[in-house]
Amino acid sequence: MKVYLTLLAGFFSLVSGQTNNAPVFDTLNTTGVDGDLRQRLVTTGVLESTPVGTILGTLQARVPGNPSVVITYGATSGQTLRVLSNGTVLLDRPLDREAASSTGNNLKVTFEAYYFSNQAKIFADTVITITVLDVNDEKPEFKNTPYNAEVPEDASIGYTLYSSILLIDLDVGYFSEVTLSCLVNTTNPETQESCDTFGLNTRQNSQGNYTGFVFLKRTLDYEVKRGYTMTLKAVDNPSRSGNNGVQLTSTVNILIEVVDRQDSPPRFLSTPITITVFENAINGTRVGAVTAQDGDEGSPRPIKIVNKDPNNLFYLSPAVPEPPANLLYNSTISVLKDIDRETQLARYDFEVEAIEMENGVETDQRVTTKVIVTILDEDDNSPTFQQSLYNISVLEMDSSSYVNSSATVPGLNMRVADPDDPSNAQFTISILSQPNPGLFSVTPTSATQQAQVTLIVNDVNQLDYEDVTKRTQQILILARDVNRPNERSSTATVIINLEDSNDNTPQFPQNEYTVFLRENRPVGTQIIQITGSDLDSGENGRLVYSLRGTGIEKFTVNPTTGQITLAQPLDYEDTPAYQLLFRAQDRGTPSREASASLTVTVLDYNDFGPVFNPDSYQTSVNEGETNILIPVIVKATDQESLDNITYVIVGGNTLDNAFSLHPRTGVLSLSRGLNYEETPDRKGYFRLIVQATDSDQPPQSSNTTVDVLVIDKNNHDPTFLQSFYTANISEGSPPGSFVKTVSATDQDFGSNGNISYSIWSGGLDHFTIDQRGQVTVSPGAALDVDNVRQYNILIHARDQGSPPRTGSATLQVTLRDSNNKDPFFSEQVYIGSVQETVSIGTSVLQVKANDTDSTKSLQYSIDRLSIIAKSSDGTQITTFYPYDYREAFEIEPTSGVIKVKNLLRRDSAAAIDFNVVVRDVNAENNKEQTARALVLITILGSADLTPYFAPPWTITNPSYYYTLPEELAIGTVTSTLIATDPKGPFSITNFQEVPEQNGGDLGDYFSVNQTSGQIKVNRRLDYESLNSKLIKFRVRAFSQDNQRSVDANITIQVQDINDNIPIFLQTKYTVTVAEDRVYPYQIASVFARDRDSGSYSEIEYSLSGQGHEKFMILPSSHEIGVGLLLISNGTVLDHETTPVYSLLLTAQDNPRALSSEVRQRSSVPLTIQVTDINDNPPKFSSAEYSFLTVESYDVNTNIGEVRAVDSDSGVNGDIVYTIVSVDPAPRTQEEDYFGISSESGMLYSKNSLRGASAKSPYRLVVQAQDLGTPVLVSTAVVHINVSSGQLDNGKPIWISPRFGDSNVVTIMNITENAEIGTVVIRALAMPRTPGASIEYSILSDNEDTTEFAIDKDTGIVTVARNRTLDREKQEIHDLILLATDTLNNTLQSTRLLSIKLQDMDDEDPSFKNCPNRQYDVPTETSVRESEPIGTLVYTARACDRDNAPYNTVQYSFHEDNSTYCYANITQSFKLDSATGEISTNKILDRESQSTYLICVKAKSPGRRRKRSLPSKQELEAQLLPLFTGDVLFILVTVSDVNDNKPTFSLTTDYTYIFSYPIKDNVYQLTARDPDIGDKGRVRYTITRCQYINTAKRRNITVFDAFRINNDDGQISVGFQSYTYFVGGYFELTIKGEDYLDSSMFSTYKLKVYIGEKSSQVRVVMNADPNRDQQKFVNDLEKELNRDSPNALYIPTDTRYHKTATGTSVNQIDICFFVVRNNRVVDSYDGSASLNEVQSILSSRGLGSPGPCEPSTTKSLEGWSSYWWVLVAFAIFMFVIILILIFAVIALYRDYENSMDAITKVELVR
Repeated sequence: MKVYLTLLAGFFSLVSGQTNNAPVFDTLNTTGVDGDLRQRLVTTGVLESTPVGTILGTLQARVPGNPSVVITYGATSGQTLRVLSNGTVLLDRPLDREAASSTGNNLKVTFEAYYFSNQAKIFADTVITITVLDVNDEKPEFKNTPYNAEVPEDASIGYTLYSSILLIDLDVGYFSEVTLSCLVNTTNPETQESCDTFGLNTRQNSQGNYTGFVFLKRTLDYEVKRGYTMTLKAVDNPSRSGNNGVQLTSTVNILIEVVDRQDSPPRFLSTPITITVFENAINGTRVGAVTAQDGDEGSPRPIKIVNKDPNNLFYLSPAVPEPPANLLYNSTISVLKDIDRETQLARYDFEVEAIEMENGVETDQRVTTKVIVTILDEDDNSPTFQQSLYNISVLEMDSSSYVNSSATVPGLNMRVADPDDPSNAQFTISILSQPNPGLFSVTPTSATQQAQVTLIVNDVNQLDYEDVTKRTQQILILARDVNRPNERSSTATVIINLEDSNDNTPQFPQNEYTVFLRENRPVGTQIIQITGSDLDSGENGRLVYSLRGTGIEKFTVNPTTGQITLAQPLDYEDTPAYQLLFRAQDRGTPSREASASLTVTVLDYNDFGPVFNPDSYQTSVNEGETNILIPVIVKATDQESLDNITYVIVGGNTLDNAFSLHPRTGVLSLSRGLNYEETPDRKGYFRLIVQATDSDQPPQSSNTTVDVLVIDKNNHDPTFLQSFYTANISEGSPPGSFVKTVSATDQDFGSNGNISYSIWSGGLDHFTIDQRGQVTVSPGAALDVDNVRQYNILIHARDQGSPPRTGSATLQVTLRDSNNKDPFFSEQVYIGSVQETVSIGTSVLQVKANDTDSTKSLQYSIDRLSIIAKSSDGTQITTFYPYDYREAFEIEPTSGVIKVKNLLRRDSAAAIDFNVVVRDVNAENNKEQTARALVLITILGSADLTPYFAPPWTITNPSYYYTLPEELAIGTVTSTLIATDPKGPFSITNFQEVPEQNGGDLGDYFSVNQTSGQIKVNRRLDYESLNSKLIKFRVRAFSQDNQRSVDANITIQVQDINDNIPIFLQTKYTVTVAEDRVYPYQIASVFARDRDSGSYSEIEYSLSGQGHEKFMILPSSHEIGVGLLLISNGTVLDHETTPVYSLLLTAQDNPRALSSEVRQRSSVPLTIQVTDINDNPPKFSSAEYSFLTVESYDVNTNIGEVRAVDSDSGVNGDIVYTIVSVDPAPRTQEEDYFGISSESGMLYSKNSLRGASAKSPYRLVVQAQDLGTPVLVSTAVVHINVSSGQLDNGKPIWISPRFGDSNVVTIMNITENAEIGTVVIRALAMPRTPGASIEYSILSDNEDTTEFAIDKDTGIVTVARNRTLDREKQEIHDLILLATDTLNNTLQSTRLLSIKLQDMDDEDPSFKNCPNRQYDVPTETSVRESEPIGTLVYTARACDRDNAPYNTVQYSFHEDNSTYCYANITQSFKLDSATGEISTNKILDRESQSTYLICVKAKSPGRRRKRSLPSKQELEAQLLPLFTGDVLFILVTVSDVNDNKPTFSLTTDYTYIFSYPIKDNVYQLTARDPDIGDKGRVRYTITRCQYINTAKRRNITVFDAFRINNDDGQISVGFQSYTYFVGGYFELTIKGEDYLDSSMFSTYKLKVYIGEKSSQVRVVMNADPNRDQQKFVNDLEKELNRDSPNALYIPTDTRYHKTATGTSVNQIDICFFVVRNNRVVDSYDGSASLNEVQSILSSRGLGSPGPCEPSTTKSLEGWSSYWWVLVAFAIFMFVIILILIFAVIALYRDYENSMDAITKVELVR
């Protein structure tokens, strides 16, 4: 934009004649500067980043009265601007607002305009000051650096640790606004930790001047981290305003040092502390040390170490600092009292405590740790039995139940224990005495520390209760210490009381019993009494009798007397005899039994009548005929008699007895034709009751039924109940709606009377009828009264007879009109407009709809959900507040007139669109009938030029509402007001905050920018300090002409943020709780307060620290903010384990916050002290103690100390010891030998022990009692042995061997076959004689000693020879070592050395010579087929004489080419390689393979190949020489079970017979059962025989049509003639069932087609002697039937070709029956079928298809031959008649013969 400044060269002179005027500025104000240039240079300003040379404007001046003068321009001061002579103003140097601010007036410029007149310079000038505008070119600068800060480690969260961060930015405005943050470097994780630990707050002092504060965000720990480096980042222009959003950044580091505080307890350098000491160590022996230091290394305190040994066994020296730093304090541990390992159970624990000292005074900073003392053993205890006397009762033993007749004594719980360490606790166990030497032995014979002793009976036969001398056995058992056998031993007595056992079997006087009983004897008849005897006594000899066997349910037996009684009636015919087993069983445990056979023979009695087979009959007869379609011959048999049976009809006959039955043959016949209607109840059949009576005495009879079906004829038409029906339905009837039911009847029966209905005409496919005569509206029907009002429907009723008959009726259906059509609008869119100033109720427009239904009733409505409003600029309005445009219009329901409902506001809604819905309220069936139209209404505005604010401000609600969080930075723009002057329209740029007398922004928290309308934060917003959280003020916007204005009410809701941390009322909490308290006991309550509001002030409490899970904090339901400290569910407090819990109690606000929300927290220490109760009784270190003393010792000599520990503290843990009892009890005061110290538990001799050894040992019960409330006690047993003299006999003392001692060579390291010179052990003994030494030797005359030698000087025992060191022969070698005093050879001491050889793998596994096992070759076993997988078959066990682990045998399947070992044996069996167990790997099937040879080898398997097995004899002959011992041959025979049902190779088949069968056999049926013997036998039966004639619709059951051989399955004919059945077929169902189990069966379907011989067809082929004729026919049959889906070809015969003149041997005829539609067709149709398969016939060389029986006539030529045809025909007919006569005679005779034969057969049966 150019700025033109007019400079006048002079003043205008009113006086004429004045010509040299100075230039004059043509100005708009009095400053002498043109207004536009001033706006640019002064008001608007120039950016300091403006480039040099930029043109700022052009000067222009004039001289009044002399416009032609040329004026020159210039700048007379400063170098900021340059003015060209033509008046162009340019920037002459770079601008710097910050420098300009510091130098003052260097930006003032003097403009000059001049010209020369008569060499005189005539000019004018003026001065202006340029306003330099800022850009963001100064980055924030940190002052007063470097920054260093200190913070104590116990500072609370929120603590301000540094407040001297000064930050300056020389820019102005938003370029001077600075944000301060903590910088995180992703490559340096420590920066993240620093930013997480410390936070920053910023305070603005003035524009561009800020102070930063560092505060603590989380707790510190000097011991974890001692310093932090925090990087501060300052960024200006945070809103990225102006200067293209440039931001400048500065960083600086602040070093933060954590100052240590005394907050950590002392600590031990090692915990727990472990030391080792020998029992009986000398007092003062140093055994260890304790080192501790203060946990606060920054300011450490001195440490005091305190001994907390409750028994003062050890001494702890005062702690001494360790130079040079004196941080570590050391204290030594030494022995203070005598230590007994057995008393302390080899371990002793006590505690030491480290305490921080302050000025010589103990502080509460202390810690304890445990000292674990391991006590090493000395050999000072004897092996001791658990009790001295064992009294047990034992049943006498059965030797058959035990291997080698030996067994352990049951019920003996004997234990021996030596409490010494295993190296000193080896002892032997032996029997000192027993009444029967050798009868008992013990195991083990040696043990270490403790043993469970088992007493073994070597011969159980000697423990016989019947031998009175053996009923009580007393055995004395000795336990002796190996190291000190003469000094340390004990004995125990075992008394065995023998009890009787059930070892005798019951006996019967005889082995067999036989009785005879007639079958008609009544129930309850006593048959026989059998008794037995038993030698045992009591329950073992009391017998119980019972029966076993088939048929025992017929009898009962008295279990006590043995009396047998008849329980059920007998039946001679069913079972003529019973083979039973009579059993006697005693009541011993386990019981024994004996049995005798009992045979009950049943004598016959005539009690059976005839039995019909089958038990009922069925046949049929055509109505009006006498020929019974299926001949019926009733037959009955009598299993008791062969006499004749007579038959008679006893019921079901017609009134005139039309049915008759031959009394002997049972043939049923009819004397007249039957009428269907005369059948009983018109059911269509007669049920005759036939009775058969035998001739036995008394005579018996039985009945059967014969059902005769009368086949109805179709001779009646169906008849409707009425010929004309009417119906009236609605046109809106849905598909399936009922119209009318019509009904017709038919006097015929069966299918002849079954009626089906159909619509013949008139329904136009709109109606359907079902088989019940019900007429309904059809699916898809379109009924419309306007198209068709009436239907005349013709309905047919048709029966199912052959041929069918039909009746008809007419149904007239009339339609009713219904309201079923939707209304419709005449227009789809209606458009209207209305002035916003119209009154309510003004009509806008009218919509109109119509409906063709006569009963219509239309109503209009506005679809409220479709209403849409838009503003004047077309923007859709989405809010209903403050103006709800949905209520602007309404519609009259009946007329459709749309009216104004509420006042209209164009500024709120300029256009409103909605849908109008019309609804037919009379619609039927509740069906919705509606239509829609769109209405568009524009609201026209008035000419209002009042300014207005942007939405959501409206005239009706001129307000803005904002919600702001507290603590927004000063200068933050919260919103920008936008107002419009509608006159232009123009954007308003003049805003003013309107002061209000009774309100407004009284605190001046916000300011409004006059030009931009920005609302900014003017001062700090602190929610907590605000009296009102709502700040309200009013802003007015002025139009450009300042003549019009509009107000907006501003309401700002200040919202709380979570900026305050919870503050506890106490800085720390200390509470106490008794250790017996449990959930939900309340310990204490805590409280913290948060100044925030709402959920930010809600507090939840939590605990942390070791053991915090034992407690819980729940909010109080009565007091807000209070937390209840409770004991957690399941917590058990124990003062002895944890007396104090040091926890951290944390309060955290905003508990419902999301993970992204701020949560403030603070913490205080919480100390929970658990107070002690007396809940632990004193506990002795051992349940039993053993001490030894000598009776010559002085009175008050200590004998031994018992010790109990009570885990409680204080008086609850103080213990008092007393002696409760002494056994044997003292009889006098002098015999009260023993006392005990009540404090220490030390036992001592209270009186002289002289003579006490006579009653030794003594058993004392010692009690330990605490002093708590209630009093708790415990007891222990003390055994005191009193010896008669001193133990020192002057003999040498053995030091080694000490079995198990770790500093000598063990005696178990010698392996068998060890080399000569191998060192076994070094024996060491010490002499008691001063100056003497020891000479070593082996004292034994045992031959074993020659295997070993000992050096007499060194005592080294070595192997002397190795040829006999074999562990399998002798495992243990006992040597008696002799130590002799060299100065006194009478002083000798012995020591038993047992050398146990270690095993080597030097023995091979073998199946030969195994103890208690011997195998046959091959070894036989068996397994049942069908057993589940995993069934155990056999266990192969080889023996290896080595010990574990060398005696482990690996089993595998073996294969040898010279044997018959089964190759793929793993498919059938699996072998456990570790146990030798052979089990099935599949379900075995004996029918698949019945025997297996399994070869098991005691080493790795080899390869196998399959061979078939020879016979057992051959196998034995071949394998016996191969049995070397390492391979076991097992022949497994799989025994059969009846697990297979019979199966047929096919399930269906077909065959044929001629109407006059030419052979009896029809079909051979075979089922296979793979089981063997009777398990594999099959029984065949015909279960069903159905005759089916599809053409005649017959399906009837025919008995006796065919017979079947029950054993071989051969089916044969049952009738002599099947002519009645021609045209149909029989379907036979044959069952093949298991002979022994009828539940296992298969079925077979066989179709037998019946045809005449004349119906056969044939094809002809040339004869070929090399052809397999039968195979050719079979293949031909398969091919024909495969390619002919509609026909079945059944070969009937193969013969030489027959012609009219004879037989040709050069050709072959193949004859067929052709079956179509399940009937044999005649030869004509059959020949036609053969022509259909001519291609197949031709391919096989077959031709000349035609009838199988050839014609015997020749072709006739000419008329002269007609007479011969007549003669031939006459002869032919004559022959036929003769044949028929003879055939009838022959058939009748055959019939008679057949009936006679049948009768005889039946009689024989």
